[in-house]
Amino acid sequence: MRARIVLWKIILLSVASFATEVDEDGFEVVAKKPTKKPIFEINALYVKNVKPIFKAKCLDCHGVGKEKPWYFSIPGPRQLMLHDINEAKEHMNMSEDFPFEGHGALEDDLDAIERTIKENSMPPWQYKLVHWSSSPTELEKKIILDWIKKSHNILKGEFK
Repeated sequence: MRARIVLWKIILLSVASFATEVDEDGFEVVAKKPTKKPIFEINALYVKNVKPIFKAKCLDCHGVGKEKPWYFSIPGPRQLMLHDINEAKEHMNMSEDFPFEGHGALEDDLDAIERTIKENSMPPWQYKLVHWSSSPTELEKKIILDWIKKSHNILKGEFK
């Protein structure tokens, strides 16, 4: 009887070891992260093609933007702007190059940017009231969406 229990434990442990992947420290791998190579490739494309667009259109709120406008010194507008900037950075902080601080997974950040571009939901309408040329042009949208598509393909290639 005891031998049978030991045999079942050995069988179960053997099956369990095939079902889970462990890293070099013996911990179960729950989710794989990409290596530095694909992140480097994605960032290189970002810096070359997309960052100039984001610098002109997004980084005033989602990163380190240019100098604040004159009305930033007025109480009221200043607080509203600071609130919007803090909220924007909480959702996605683009102060550094890719990967951004935001949703956690690289794919989630890329998907969020893609959805935002397709829905035309950024910048918010109150920002557009004062900054008429703040929305990305159709060409800029195409460049951003191409970068997202290439980035997804790079990440998929990493996990094949």
